[in-house]
Parts: sequence; C-alpha cells; structure tokens
Amino acid sequence: TELSLSKGGFYHHFKSMNEVIAALVAEDLRALIEGKKRRSDESKSATEGLLSFFEYGSDDRQGNSGILESMSSRSHRLAYLEILEEELYKPFREVLRGVLQRGMTNGEFAPGNGAALVPIFEAVNRQLNRQAILRENVGEIPEIRDLALNMLFRELGISQKRAVQEFMATWKSER
Repeated sequence: TELSLSKGGFYHHFKSMNEVIAALVAEDLRALIEGKKRRSDESKSATEGLLSFFEYGSDDRQGNSGILESMSSRSHRLAYLEILEEELYKPFREVLRGVLQRGMTNGEFAPGNGAALVPIFEAVNRQLNRQAILRENVGEIPEIRDLALNMLFRELGISQKRAVQEFMATWKSER
C-alpha cells in the first residue's frame, strides 16, 4: 500500500494519515491474531501450539511485515508502533496464556505460573518490536529473541523436546 496519499481519496473518509495507518494496521493485526489463535487451537499438542504461536506471523520466519515495509518516515513508524501496542498485546496475551494453560493443565508443560510468564515474554516482545519497527539496534534482536525463547522453553520443561530443538535450529538457520 502506498502511503503518500493525496488529501482527497482516503482523507474523505479519514481525518489524518494516522487514521489511515491505524485502520490498515488494525486489520493486519486482527488477521495475525486470528491466525495465531486458530493455529494454536488446532494443534495436536500444547508444544505444537506454542511453536506455531511464535512461528505464525513472525518476520524472521515469513519475511513479511505487512504495511510496515511501506513506511519510510519515522513519524509513520511511530504511529504504527503506537497502534501495534494498543491493538496487539491484549489478544496476544490471551492467546499465549491459553496455550500455556492448556499445556500445564494436560501435564505437557512443567507446572508453574503461566500467568507470570506471559507479561515477561510480552515485555521482551514489545522491546524487540520497538527496535525492529524503529530500526534501532536491530543486530541485537536475534540474540535476544533466542535467549527469551530458550528461557521460556526451559521454564516450561520442554527445551529438550525434539520439536522444540528443531524449531530453534531452523529459527537460527533461517536468519
């Protein structure tokens, strides 16, 4: 989508460029969260659901940032980030919490406080998204993301599962 829109067209329906961006980003995020939830819910195991949660929609894995790729100005990227933070994290939190609860309930994950893991992982995700969107210290992102995932998998007691090890190996090789 080209973002250098004239004052006509979209401005007839929207008050500002930020409203246009908000509408486009909100739609992208709804589709992303629906896809994450559907894939996690349809998975055969909680581990598979967790891996699909992290894999689906990840720029590292699929190489598509949606509308973000069209944004070159810092102000548009900041608007994108603001909308992302308003729209993404509540449903993100609910889907991740559901997958963790499923795994702890069925004994697949180590017993613990899944609710405490969610905000920790969310904080890491927020920081990494911020760095990526604003193009700041992007070289650090892969290492931080790997560390956060390894810590989560270790805390859940699934770091030695074959599916998890394969996921981490392909995650690193695809960067």
